[in-house]
Amino acid sequence: MEFRLNTNLSTGQAVLGINSNLSSMFSAMEKLASGRSINSATDSPAGLIISQQLQSQIGSLNQEIDNLSSNISKYETVSSSLGELRAQISDLRSLAIGAANEGFNSESAQEAYATAADSLVSTFNRTVANASFNGSKTLDGSEGSLASISEITDVDLSDPEAAAAAIETIDAAAREIDAAAVDVGSTQKYELESRRASLQVTKENLTAAEASLSDTDYGVEMSNYVGSMIRSQAAIAMLSHSLMSGKSVVSLFGS
Repeated sequence: MEFRLNTNLSTGQAVLGINSNLSSMFSAMEKLASGRSINSATDSPAGLIISQQLQSQIGSLNQEIDNLSSNISKYETVSSSLGELRAQISDLRSLAIGAANEGFNSESAQEAYATAADSLVSTFNRTVANASFNGSKTLDGSEGSLASISEITDVDLSDPEAAAAAIETIDAAAREIDAAAVDVGSTQKYELESRRASLQVTKENLTAAEASLSDTDYGVEMSNYVGSMIRSQAAIAMLSHSLMSGKSVVSLFGS
């Protein structure tokens, strides 16, 4: 009777040891497969909470970075539109200077200047009216636009005197475009892009912190896996041997 009790006790301890080693082995397998050392609260309750908090912060940063990137794209689009307008104004000014040369232009040449100017003015005004980003106007001064560029309505190159007066109108339009370009460009660079760069650094730091907390150390976990497997196999072999020995003794007593 005493022999049976000791045998059952040692067998129970062996089974517990086997279960413990198998649990360690499966835990190491999960960490190796997932690439994460914290897969559930059983791995590290406090670590899991911290990891989830870091992941939440990283997710919020990603969303804000995406929003900033979209806004930066809008500013880039507006800068491009302003660049087109500035080029058109430069061409229009060149026409006005040519048309203002009193006594040097034939009647047909003066008409050609006026016709070309009318075409450029139409193109300019159309660019202002159609400039948009994701369906929202960007240069007409409406809600959500980034600038308010006035249409050109008073450019007449039909004679040198009118052309000279038109130069002042054209120069005023150029100043308006230049001021808008400076405002858009500085906001994009010093506010939006600067903010995005700062958030990206913060995100990288949080990502590194979360990785150091929860990423699998493959060397350590492979060692844990192999060690647990060897201990499990050894314990199973010892248990099997113990059980076989117990059966032999029982057979001996029963004979």
